[in-house]
Amino acid sequence: MTDLPTPEASSAENALAKAFDPQTVEPSWATRWKNEPFRADASSGKPPFTIVIPPPNVTGNLHLGHALDNTLIDTLIRFKRMQGFEALYLPGMDHAGISTQVVVERQLKDEGLSRFDLGREGFLERVWNWKAQSGGMILDQLTRLGVSVDWTRERFTMDEGLSRAVRAQFVRLYHEGLAYRGERIVNWDPASQTTLSELEIDREVRKGKMTTLSYKLEDATLSASNGEVGEIRIATVRPETVFADQAIAVHPEDERFRHLVGQKARIPLTDRFIPIIADEAVEREFGVGALKITPAHDPTDFEVGERHGLARPSVIDLHGNLSGDLVPEQFRGMERFAARKAVVAALTESGDLVEEKDHDTAIGLSERTKVPVEPIVSTQWFVTMKPMAERVLAGLDAGEIRLTPERYLKVNRDWLENIRDWNISRQLWWGHQIPAWYDDDGNVYVPDPENPELDCDQDPRYSHLNLRRDPDVFDTWFSSNLWPFSTLGWPDTDHEDYRKFYPTQVLVTGYDILFFWVARMEMSGYHFTTQAPFSTVMLHGLYLDAKGQKMSKSKGNGIDPLELFEQYGVDACRFAFTSLSTGGQDIRHDPRRFEQGRNFANKLWNAARFALLRLSEAAPTLTGDDDLTRYVRGAVQEAGGQPMRSRDALTALRAREDLTLADRWIISRLNAVTAEATTQLEAFDIGAAVRTLYAFTWDEFCDWYIEAAKPALAAGQLGTLATLKATLEHILKLLHPFMPFLTSELYATLGHRRQLALHAWPEVDAALHDADATRAFDALRAAVSAARSLKNELGLAPQDRLNVAVEGEMSGVVNENARVVEGIARVTLVHALEGRTLSAVEAGVTVRAPLEGTVDLADWLGKQKKRLAEFDKQIKQAQGKLGNEGFVARAPTEVIEEERRRVADFSAQRARLAGVLAQFG
Repeated sequence: MTDLPTPEASSAENALAKAFDPQTVEPSWATRWKNEPFRADASSGKPPFTIVIPPPNVTGNLHLGHALDNTLIDTLIRFKRMQGFEALYLPGMDHAGISTQVVVERQLKDEGLSRFDLGREGFLERVWNWKAQSGGMILDQLTRLGVSVDWTRERFTMDEGLSRAVRAQFVRLYHEGLAYRGERIVNWDPASQTTLSELEIDREVRKGKMTTLSYKLEDATLSASNGEVGEIRIATVRPETVFADQAIAVHPEDERFRHLVGQKARIPLTDRFIPIIADEAVEREFGVGALKITPAHDPTDFEVGERHGLARPSVIDLHGNLSGDLVPEQFRGMERFAARKAVVAALTESGDLVEEKDHDTAIGLSERTKVPVEPIVSTQWFVTMKPMAERVLAGLDAGEIRLTPERYLKVNRDWLENIRDWNISRQLWWGHQIPAWYDDDGNVYVPDPENPELDCDQDPRYSHLNLRRDPDVFDTWFSSNLWPFSTLGWPDTDHEDYRKFYPTQVLVTGYDILFFWVARMEMSGYHFTTQAPFSTVMLHGLYLDAKGQKMSKSKGNGIDPLELFEQYGVDACRFAFTSLSTGGQDIRHDPRRFEQGRNFANKLWNAARFALLRLSEAAPTLTGDDDLTRYVRGAVQEAGGQPMRSRDALTALRAREDLTLADRWIISRLNAVTAEATTQLEAFDIGAAVRTLYAFTWDEFCDWYIEAAKPALAAGQLGTLATLKATLEHILKLLHPFMPFLTSELYATLGHRRQLALHAWPEVDAALHDADATRAFDALRAAVSAARSLKNELGLAPQDRLNVAVEGEMSGVVNENARVVEGIARVTLVHALEGRTLSAVEAGVTVRAPLEGTVDLADWLGKQKKRLAEFDKQIKQAQGKLGNEGFVARAPTEVIEEERRRVADFSAQRARLAGVLAQFG
């Protein structure tokens, strides 16, 4: 990273614009960070801290989930880099097999072509060309977010190194007996003609029908409690699949059907009889308590069929049409949903339909084609997951992987304990083609693990065979599950990046892919590297719209983060993202947080502008050559060499006798807040950390210290000038991970040639703690608050002057710092008051104000009694609503809470006013 040019500023007016304009400040820093990457040095002696980006799809654009995720990652990376770690934020993209193929095939369709017209090689060339021209837009968009990634290490799941890793993974799993080819039930997309992972399926509840059918018993003398004599009734949402039924299942403990186990019943519209079996998978409360078992068309039925040795005939083909000899001729070739209506009509005519009623049904839709997914039995490649899952479970038990929030540890464990084999093959052309070959007899050939790069059809040992390669590709997740270590050089374990930066320290991602990506990385990490791929998994919630709904194009409720960047500024958005992220809860979009971030950025800008003005005005008067004097003069323009660090300035200030109470207080509070925010960041509680720093910067530094320091600043007091500059620089460092653009700009304007991002994180110094100063300044704050309260009670405007007297244990401290209290509260401190007075107490400090000569006492008392009556009215009104059972039952929770808040607020104000009036009898 190069040094920055020294700001040529003779005054704060030239150094900083009057108003903060993100669109002026942010783009130049984003460009600088893109062109001057945060290169991590694998040969350094610093301890590593590595986070790999959750690779966005090459087809994607930046959405709010990406913006949230990468803001959290970048906050941690910048924090750890400043703490002295060799921090690597590794960027990259996922090839997104089905998504990318769908995009390019749509382009071809617009041209009147299909992928088959181009052939496999021609189609793949077309995809690579699309990737070079249009793919990866999202990484450019992430630069606008200000992410401090190492762009020299950018990876792609289809690049040469990662392709080699995927191949090595499969070859090893195959020869270990964990990867196998077999016939099992899978998710099938009839539109894209491929199997799908669960993550590529959207679950949606649609209105459908629950159809109750009569299956006639072979022994007509028997009966079931859910039907007439000679029948057993079955409830189903898929009557079109009855022709593939292989059994009727009942729960073994269900007394209604126990006597029928072992009997047979006829499939409606056919002459075939199927057995009645007992299996614990049956939910006795669902439907009528008996379940038709269709192993080829339902995952649960498939498992039941496996346990009972049932056949797996299919009656729906790969295009979603009814087919096969088991299907009556009148229904063959019909599309599955059209066939459903036709079958129901035939069942009605035959008398086998008992009942049809409305029923909400959860169906799976292909994420890309939006077509309902069809469960089918197909010969595919699978990986046996149980052994790898058991190793992860042992690691979780040993504390080798920590999940935050901790409640997700159980979720992680439950999925691993009940894991199923993984279907890793996809019927696509874009992706890693499976390195498996078949001879004319169907025998499988996979490269030797000692030479996994050698294709079997090039292997001299098989030259006498006619081998053909499997046309399928791997599931996208079969490459991204290696991401934490394939991106660092694996399977080359001697690679310098692998040795330095693996295992990674933290994974930051949404809880929604805990199963599909996080758990698979855990398993592959232990299996292939013998180590956990990361020590901490930090899970955040989903970013939802203001109503708590998932954002989608179809709903029209999506929000483009780039538009938010333009409206509020990136730093304001980063502030919102970090402050909203708490405890892994889902996040509702709240424009108020973005406005709060923008206001905070403006507040900090104005505070820095004020500081620069005071420092530049004082600089010509500081003629000494001591360290602090040179430090303050360097606030405007650095005169060669490196300036004193803010931490060194605070240490030097500690022993000075010319510090004001406000100086001592802010230094002590700054040290305490540094400790608190550091602890929160190290616990990955980013939301708590940014809220801590926001409250301190806005309230304590801007609103209290700067106001309290104005008298000493106006006098050019060196200690206060140095304290102001050191505190501001210290705050900029603390806020930098959250708001890097604004803080970098301000830090450079303060005269620093080295980027703020490369400076050290502030350290806590116990010697800076000053309990006496904190207690004393708290008394000043209490006096100001009490004085403001009195002015409000008396109906005076904030700018009106008022004589007040301070009483109590801390009155001496308050009077010693009269200029501070008088300047902030716009009052005049006097030692005694005559006549009737009005008092206010804040934190043990009593402040009194005169009534005579300040207000018309009779008029004032009349107004206060009216206020008291109004409080009584408001309290009674709110309590009446809360006592109304109908209101409480119908009103939204937030409305009820608002009424309770009104009661509490009005009651507190009433009690305060009643206490005041009690002074007058």
